[in-house]
Amino acid sequence: MKGRAFTLIELLVVIAIIAILAAILFPVFAQAKEAAKKTQCLSNTKQIGIGLYLYMQDSDDTLPMANYPGAPAYVGPPFTVFSWHSGAGKAELSWADLLLPYMKNIAVFSCPSDGSGPLHDANNNPIPGQPLSFALNYYIYRLPGGAVNFSITGGTLDSMTAPASKIFIAETASNSNREIVRPDRFGGFERHLKGSNYVFADTHAKYHLMPQWWKTVPSSVWGSPEQASLQPCPQWFPWVADDSEKW
Repeated sequence: MKGRAFTLIELLVVIAIIAILAAILFPVFAQAKEAAKKTQCLSNTKQIGIGLYLYMQDSDDTLPMANYPGAPAYVGPPFTVFSWHSGAGKAELSWADLLLPYMKNIAVFSCPSDGSGPLHDANNNPIPGQPLSFALNYYIYRLPGGAVNFSITGGTLDSMTAPASKIFIAETASNSNREIVRPDRFGGFERHLKGSNYVFADTHAKYHLMPQWWKTVPSSVWGSPEQASLQPCPQWFPWVADDSEKW
C-alpha cells in the first residue's frame, strides 16, 4: 500500500490551528507567570512587614526614619547595602537597612517583577548594591504645616489614626532613587496585573489594584499635604481619621 502524505492545504490548516491556539494560550501563560511573581512579591512584603513589626517592638512602636542625613553631614560608616544615592559601601543608611537585621534576607527587598534595573550615576555607570523595589509613604514624613526631615522617625502608631488602614511601604522602581512615594510616583503601582503590594502601618501586607484617577491629579496637588488629603484616598494620610481605604 502506498503511504498518503498531507496535502498543502491540510498542512496550512494545521499550522493555522496551532497559531490560533498559541495566540490564545500565550497571554494566559504570561498572566499565570505574572500571578506567580505577584504572589512571591506579596510574600516578600509580608516578610518586610514582620521585620517592621520586630523593629517597632525594639523602638517603642516608633516607625523607622526614611534615611540617615546625607553628605556632607553623614560620613559613615555604617553605609547602606542598597543601590541608592552613591550606593553600597558609600551612601548613608536607608529605612531598608534598619529593617534588614530583623530579616536576615536582603533578597526580599527586590520584587521579581521589577525590571527597571539598577540605579545608574550621571555617567551611566551602575551604582553598586542590592536593588530596592520598595519605598515609604511620602505623607508619613511630609505632614501638613511643613516638611519633616527624613532623618526623623515616622512617628508612633499611637499618634496615627487607624494604622491598620494607612500605607507605610509601597512598591516603586528600583532605578527611581526614591525612598518615599506618593500617588503620582506610580513606577511600581501597576507592576502586578495593574496593581501592587502594600505594607500598612500595623505591619500587615495586601495587594490592591491602582486607581487610575491617581494619574489625573496634578503633581502640584500631591506635593501639598493639605491639598492631597482632600482627595478620596485616606489610606495615604496618617492624620486623616478615615479607615475606609478607598481604592
